[in-house]
Amino acid sequence: MKNSSRYNLCFLLLLFTFAPSALAQLRDPTQPNMYVNNNKNIPQNTELKLQSIIKNSTAFKAIISGHIYRVGDAVDDFRVLSIDSKQVVLANDDKQIKLELYDYEIKK
Repeated sequence: MKNSSRYNLCFLLLLFTFAPSALAQLRDPTQPNMYVNNNKNIPQNTELKLQSIIKNSTAFKAIISGHIYRVGDAVDDFRVLSIDSKQVVLANDDKQIKLELYDYEIKK
């Protein structure tokens, strides 16, 4: 009986010693990464890609190449002119480009 209690006590001590470090390594796979990138500059050689459009009660926001933008924000050398449910219009002094959310090309 004494040996059994001694083994139980040792087991509990080992469990409480190593369990917190093992639990600290576990991570919820659905939890978003805690990485925040406040640098909104996109390198020149990347193609701008419209990934998503978000609408809240007051305005639209667009996720372009992994960064969130509102109307008036600077994207590379462009300025966001408008955002609606299907597209974002960007412009600079030389040209205007339209980023569409969906590709409507029918492939055969």
